Amino acid sequence: MTKKTTIVIMLLLLFQEQVLAQISNLGDFKIVSGTEVSFTSNYENSGNHNSDGNLYLSSNFVNNGTTTSNGGTTFFKSITNDNQEITGSTNQINFYNLEVDITSPSAKGLSIADAIGLHLGNSLHIKNGDLRLLGESQLIQANSGLDINTIGSGKLLIDQQGDSSVHRFNYWSSPVNRTGDFSISTCVFDGTDASLNPFSPQPVGFNNGFPYNGLPSVTDGSGNVTTPLTINKYWLYTYAMGNGTYADWLSIDENSVLSPGQGFTMKGTGASASQQNYVFYGDANNGDYSFSINSGESALLGNPYPSALDAQQFLTDNASVVNALYFWVDGGSNSHYLTDYLGGYAVRNLTGGVTPSVASSLISGIGNSGTVTAPSQYVSVGQGFFVQASNSGTIQFNNAQRIFKTESASETTFYRNSESMTNTNKYIRIGYEDPEGFHRQLLLGFMPNSQANENYNHGYDALINGLREDDLFFVIEDDINSPFAIQGVGDFNEQMEFDLALKVSETGTHSIMIDTFENFDHPIFLRDNYTNTEYDLTVANYEFNPQQGDFYDRYTLAFLPMNTLDVEENTMSKPKVYYNGVDAIEIYNYQRATIDKIEIYNALGQLLLTKVNGINDSERISIPFAEKEGVYIILLKTENTQITTKILTY
Repeated sequence: MTKKTTIVIMLLLLFQEQVLAQISNLGDFKIVSGTEVSFTSNYENSGNHNSDGNLYLSSNFVNNGTTTSNGGTTFFKSITNDNQEITGSTNQINFYNLEVDITSPSAKGLSIADAIGLHLGNSLHIKNGDLRLLGESQLIQANSGLDINTIGSGKLLIDQQGDSSVHRFNYWSSPVNRTGDFSISTCVFDGTDASLNPFSPQPVGFNNGFPYNGLPSVTDGSGNVTTPLTINKYWLYTYAMGNGTYADWLSIDENSVLSPGQGFTMKGTGASASQQNYVFYGDANNGDYSFSINSGESALLGNPYPSALDAQQFLTDNASVVNALYFWVDGGSNSHYLTDYLGGYAVRNLTGGVTPSVASSLISGIGNSGTVTAPSQYVSVGQGFFVQASNSGTIQFNNAQRIFKTESASETTFYRNSESMTNTNKYIRIGYEDPEGFHRQLLLGFMPNSQANENYNHGYDALINGLREDDLFFVIEDDINSPFAIQGVGDFNEQMEFDLALKVSETGTHSIMIDTFENFDHPIFLRDNYTNTEYDLTVANYEFNPQQGDFYDRYTLAFLPMNTLDVEENTMSKPKVYYNGVDAIEIYNYQRATIDKIEIYNALGQLLLTKVNGINDSERISIPFAEKEGVYIILLKTENTQITTKILTY
């Protein structure tokens, strides 16, 4: 026999003739298995809430503490309140099972406040009323296997934003379904007035034909939508799994049936704001989804869940089939013509992520107001992406890949969660800019706790999707037909060298540079194997005017200077001297040997410069040097010896 206990604690506060009721937990509150507890007033948890039984809430839940649950069901059940709310200062709520059953005459449902992660250990039943995830709130479920949710009359509503330009593609995937599958017409709704009418988004309209543009919503003076936005269905596409050619794009319409996890494209509405808000409205996607794919095929997939997706876990789970994720980023296209598209694909694998090849002004940290970032470990709600199969097999989505990660307002619309390295691995981001200003970023990652090495490593090395006529890429294992954007290796060693290939079709100034580096404080040299010269990229960008052609073996990335010609035996304990190729002589004194004096002579033996001050303050000594091309001798004097080095300036 089930033990049933009803606890109702009323704290009455009289204020301006209103009576407010509040139930508060300031300590430890536990509902044991087989017990039922009912709260008819607002419940505030500021302590530890643990529920393994059934909890009935007919008003709001404010969580400022911790919640745990390994069994039972939490019911939000009311016949009088139209809208129940979950709010509070803690950004995570944990229930085991959740049932929403709001049956008041004007019932709306249960709303989850912005930036709260609703974690369910098992199942969801939206029996009556809807479950509304506001702002950046998300739903995470932990059950394994197929979907176990009970379908009721209520639905899930969740927001996501896309580029509002009528000319620019967004790649999508729906976090909700209708009877197992989804179509755009049944699951995508107008979110323009979501802040005013969170439970009642209007269905979007569709048009076709010239000029092939969508239309923004029409709103009244208060911001309520009076005429919903219009999507131009000419730009609705999915991708038939194929070998990555343009012919594999498959035109669909608003009623085409798609599966959870399948991606589709859509252009914006032309709204005046840079982003258009949409509401996905349907049954919450949950559990396992799978897609069969053959080796060499590409597929347009997407995050199928109403929560962020951990790309690292997704790639690990599918390591035998896929190698990387590719995210489309529009580079500012203002035309529908394919030849005018300015976008590219950002890449993410187990090593990290890189930005797409777009105009440098758009890239965060390079352009003055750039917002395009490298994709992070977390794929946003509704985000579509490409994969390419390295082997035949099955691509799996599962609940273990779900995670609660919010997006900041400053992050890119395109894949929304920006890159932020939080581990101690060493990373170098190399940039290449062609004469037209397109910027390619390459990532070199040193990962000592991984299986990666200097050969090809599945999951750690990622190809470029969309090589340009002018471009730079890694060459791994001498395979010039495989242009890599990301190379992951093991622990850093200063003896390492990495091959770079350059394709040149356009005359003018080309540049190679360091975009940024993380946890790395070593000099980085670009070696020109044709001219036997090198450039310290940590000092200045390398700008050059190459001839047209493909240079697969010309450039090498290195970490030791090649023009170190010690008269005495060269040992690792001695300082290393080299010319940086621009305007300075650099001395790296890694062992911090005491140097009394530095003298520089020309080839005739004439003393040009003497330096005695500030030479033992750091491991790196930079001496401005602007003499003409030639051979020079640098003499480092210590207490017991002297080190002589010849350098060639150019």
